[in-house]
Amino acid sequence: MKNKFINKELSIQSEYEKDFSEKSTQLKLLLEGAIISRNIETVRKVAVDAAKLKDLQLLFDEELDILKLYIASTITSFIETAIKQGLPKDVAESAKRKFYVLIVKTQSTIEIEHNYFQMVEELIYKMNQYSMNKYSPIVRRAIEYIHNNKFQFIYSKDISNAIQVNRSYLSKVFKMETGQNITDYIHKVKMDFAIKLMESNIYKFNEIAELLGYKNYSYFSKVFKKIYRVTPYDYIK
Repeated sequence: MKNKFINKELSIQSEYEKDFSEKSTQLKLLLEGAIISRNIETVRKVAVDAAKLKDLQLLFDEELDILKLYIASTITSFIETAIKQGLPKDVAESAKRKFYVLIVKTQSTIEIEHNYFQMVEELIYKMNQYSMNKYSPIVRRAIEYIHNNKFQFIYSKDISNAIQVNRSYLSKVFKMETGQNITDYIHKVKMDFAIKLMESNIYKFNEIAELLGYKNYSYFSKVFKKIYRVTPYDYIK
């Protein structure tokens, strides 16, 4: 009798897990498609549907710990997809660390459902901002070099030497494809990372400036204000 009860329980569990798997796969495929197409509106539509459709809502009615594991797993998969679609690895890894912390700190299933779609939206935003697939091999190599050397103060000549391309030609192609000159792009990458460091509340502003290769805080602040229209202090307060 006991074995019969156990077998019945396992049978129910197996059916339940299959049902959960099908729903989670459906949602994952929808969001992965949105990431590949870089369509934030699709993510928002899926988020609305999740609230309306019984199938998807059952997925988000799971225990919080189960949802955290599921979302951490799918976010990892989405990050890998984004990298394949041209998102620089340092940007992808930074986003992944941020998302993991957010998942761990989530306190309710309602909150984690909201955060899940927000994380996917943010990933698409980063892809639209940084993805290199639309660029020529030369520009992609230049962008990779900039991201990999953001802790140094680099010039266009450093990049052209590193990737072995004529400096004038590189500057012309880079401007034509990205709409920015190399120097402005270097500063933007550094300032975007500076914001992450500022938000961590670990480093002082002058330490961030030094870490990113600026000779002093005054110059760092001037560049920051040129890009964001406010000083670092005003931005973070």
